Amino acid sequence: MHPIRMDHDRLAGQPGAIPIAICGMGMRLPGGIRDSNALYNFLLNKRDARGPVPPDRFNVDGFYNSHGKPGSLSIRQGYWLDDVDLSHFDSSLFSMSRAEIENLDPQQRILLEVVRETFENAAETDWRGKNIGCYAASFGEEWSNLHAKDVQNRGFNVATGYMDLFQANRISYEYDLKGPR
Repeated sequence: MHPIRMDHDRLAGQPGAIPIAICGMGMRLPGGIRDSNALYNFLLNKRDARGPVPPDRFNVDGFYNSHGKPGSLSIRQGYWLDDVDLSHFDSSLFSMSRAEIENLDPQQRILLEVVRETFENAAETDWRGKNIGCYAASFGEEWSNLHAKDVQNRGFNVATGYMDLFQANRISYEYDLKGPR
């Protein structure tokens, strides 16, 4: 895979432009893509990661309607992370309590693992306390919606474990990233 190179001459002519470097990559993508080599081969071979809805996610037949009836799905396929086993999360790498980990959205678990893999891929061993920015985005809050139905499932860990707005903060806290200055 070819390294990413910034065009410093083009950036130098723009006021306030600050060059960046992508030093490492970590990922979980549909099609079993877990590293840059797999992504490169996937793209090179022009593959498609689309697949049927896994039966352990939900019963697609209960929601499918080819005419697009409100509240239904008009498709039977999607892009799924089907090789993620959340029971293999290594909680010893992080400072969270057992209660926090039990309430942790799977998206946060995956993000924490991918960030660590990114640092390892970049051969970074000394990131703690550094001025490194962390930006995260996600789509959907299914974990929160699932647990909102249980009236006894409340408390502080609900906010930090379920809400997507805590993802970047969780990463920054766990890895002691201080953000850009």
